[in-house]
Amino acid sequence: PVMTNCLLLSPRFPELSYWSFREPCELLGARYPAAPLGLVTAAALLPPDWTIRLLDLNVQEMDPAQLDWADIVMAGGMIPQQRSLLALIDLCHAHGKRIAVGAQDPTSQPDIYAAADYLVLDEGELTIPRFLADLAAGATSGIYRSEEKPDITLSPTPRFDLLELQRYIYTGVQFSRGCPFNCEFCDIIELYGRRPRTKTPQQLLRELECLYRLGYRGHVDFVDDNFIGNKKAVKAFLPELLTWSRQHGFPFLFSTEATINLADDPRLLDMMEAVDFRYVFVGIETPDSRLLIRTQKKVNTRYSVVECVHRLNRRGMVVTAGFILGFDGETRQAADAIAACVE
Repeated sequence: PVMTNCLLLSPRFPELSYWSFREPCELLGARYPAAPLGLVTAAALLPPDWTIRLLDLNVQEMDPAQLDWADIVMAGGMIPQQRSLLALIDLCHAHGKRIAVGAQDPTSQPDIYAAADYLVLDEGELTIPRFLADLAAGATSGIYRSEEKPDITLSPTPRFDLLELQRYIYTGVQFSRGCPFNCEFCDIIELYGRRPRTKTPQQLLRELECLYRLGYRGHVDFVDDNFIGNKKAVKAFLPELLTWSRQHGFPFLFSTEATINLADDPRLLDMMEAVDFRYVFVGIETPDSRLLIRTQKKVNTRYSVVECVHRLNRRGMVVTAGFILGFDGETRQAADAIAACVE
């Protein structure tokens, strides 16, 4: 078979975005907060005989010679990366290279990326193999979609070896996809569905073992959009993680994202505290319960937000809160109410 040189590109996030964190990076000697987990997951689905290089434009500049080396370029991104990703499509074409794009923003808004040669959309476990089959048959363009959601217990270990791990504040792993809630303002359920699918504990421990063997230590983020979307699976996994961590001398501390009802489950909190979860992002959204009900985030109306945050703090977890300003039906007091809630 013909060896294929594949260049994976992670587009730049704009300087002025939630995702840049420039000052914390400087303090911690890193170039960028998070490693591009989606790309290294996609890389693991590519043929074993390909030569793969990964270039994260958030941590290094691109030398156009790297484009000349590639037989095929692949890139993906979220909404804040849109401008950068569109520029990469043009750059590839200027160098006479074909580019395949995928991930969240192209999946949500494929029309914007019509200039790309291949649109490999939805979840890669199902669409990348079909794209590769067409590529091998000589296809010069194509759109690959899947209504079906993959069984992620079959998802391969990401190619963490392609990353320069020391350039990031943290690296990520994914335990689950999907969320049982139905918040109007969120696209997670559009992308990944309402039924959370989880990896097996053994599968996730293989990923952590891989990071450990590469010499990585420190902060690992569970990138799940709602870590407790399937509580039963999480409670089965955390004791296994504790055993593994003990055997390895607790090499990692963890962070994740979860709904506020996490604070209402002492047993789960015990388990998370035991394995060293230190940061949790919680979507508080607004202190206005009327708006929470209107946007289907009813889970937040069942608890005292302040009490929940203090409960998480008492377990050693720093809460990063998400707030939304600009809901339909908001009053003029909305910003002051958010400030008061934060205080």
